[in-house]
Amino acid sequence: MIGDPIKSIKETISVVDGPQGDGGELTRGYLVGKDNLAIIDTGTKGSLDTLFQEAVVNRNKNPKDVKYIFLTHPHPDTMAGVYRLKKIFTKAQIAINQKCEEVAKNPKNVLKVKYFKYTKKERLYFAIRKDPFDELERFKPDILFKDGDKFDLGDGKLMVINYDSHCLGHSMFFYTTERTMFIGDALSIYPSLPHSYLIDHSASYKQWFSNIEFLLKAKISVLCPAHDLEQEGRHVKPYIEDVVRAFNEFESQLVMSMLERKFLTVDDLIERVHSAQGIKWYHPYNVLAPRANMNAHLNKLVDEKKVKRNDKHDPVTYTYMASKKDWY
Repeated sequence: MIGDPIKSIKETISVVDGPQGDGGELTRGYLVGKDNLAIIDTGTKGSLDTLFQEAVVNRNKNPKDVKYIFLTHPHPDTMAGVYRLKKIFTKAQIAINQKCEEVAKNPKNVLKVKYFKYTKKERLYFAIRKDPFDELERFKPDILFKDGDKFDLGDGKLMVINYDSHCLGHSMFFYTTERTMFIGDALSIYPSLPHSYLIDHSASYKQWFSNIEFLLKAKISVLCPAHDLEQEGRHVKPYIEDVVRAFNEFESQLVMSMLERKFLTVDDLIERVHSAQGIKWYHPYNVLAPRANMNAHLNKLVDEKKVKRNDKHDPVTYTYMASKKDWY
């Protein structure tokens, strides 16, 4: 980690950065508010505990002044710190989208089965390497919010904006005082090369695009991701457009691969597209992300009737059906 792990980007917004991940990605949370304080995202287990305590002291506040711990989504890199933070900030209410209530009751199993659909390959991989979901324990949220809910921080409000774009129940928070959008993993997550995104198995490419369209139209002064640097002013829109460009370039390469061979499995397509684009993911998403993203793209092309899913093949294969003129 380079530089001060705690910094103020606005008078009422502090960035809290923990250790970087295998790919150089940030483990980031935010302390928001002036009168009443709110934490947005907790990082991995034990990564931000003392830093959030220090950030509160830097504001000349006490632990009891932290009223909320908001979770943008239930993945371990944004949620696994909630257990210790709740013990530190005892007056804080844990808040998560109501769609994530099932995850809160049994996070390890629900995330592995429903959100990432562990196969034998994933189970074998994490038998040797550390499984990020093992950091998660059952917890009881104090607040189950929904899209459009608002929370008063005294100097301003946080409004919930929910699109199931990155995963089921993924939520952004718009802070009215500074016109700041805390986007969680709506746009990007652990860096692959080139810049990328993740749409897990519980999410939807349609919701992902709706989320993008919303962000492009919204009047945002500051954009705050969970694993990347904040973007301000004129840099906000290009940052969003860069992620859209990555999505479209991936899909174009996917179609090109399918034009070269009639029947291709998901694994075939991952190998071809990643090799052609020089995409590299880092632990643990080198195992989890490629198949999830590929399925999201294939679902989109199947829905558009450009690709046929051959369910009678074992394993299942995909065939490009639309006119080649669409891509040349």
